[in-house]
Amino acid sequence: MGVILSFKKVTSERLAGLVAAGAQAQEDLWNIERAKGDPEGYLDKSWDGLRYLLEAARSGVDLFFGGELIDDEYYAWPVDLVQTTAEQLRATPFAALAAHYDPGAMDEANVYPGIWTRDGDQALDYLRYHYEILVAFFADAAKTGSAAVMHFG
Repeated sequence: MGVILSFKKVTSERLAGLVAAGAQAQEDLWNIERAKGDPEGYLDKSWDGLRYLLEAARSGVDLFFGGELIDDEYYAWPVDLVQTTAEQLRATPFAALAAHYDPGAMDEANVYPGIWTRDGDQALDYLRYHYEILVAFFADAAKTGSAAVMHFG
């Protein structure tokens, strides 16, 4: 068990209701379902490795400080932030991230989950896999004019 990060699409109206409800929205937040056919937004424990590489590549994508806190572990990502993030991800191929992959430096910087030197190229493949999920999620959410809810916990 550990800290994970995931995104789910919602309409702007639903997001506004969740933000307005704040702490009272916790059960609704927990029960947001992914619609059939929608890309998943589950990044597992790759979030910090992706954060590290996105920052190193100067992508402009900020997985943590873009959204508005709704309740403890949930953040609101309005449509405009989803659109901007999708554009930045589209402009940042994984090769641009992989160029900054340095297992020793990542372990020394305590990048979670601390598997970089131990797993080497397998850890890079893990990041690639989850980056593709992230890109697909935001591309789909932007295409459909959706907002998003981020769960970090």
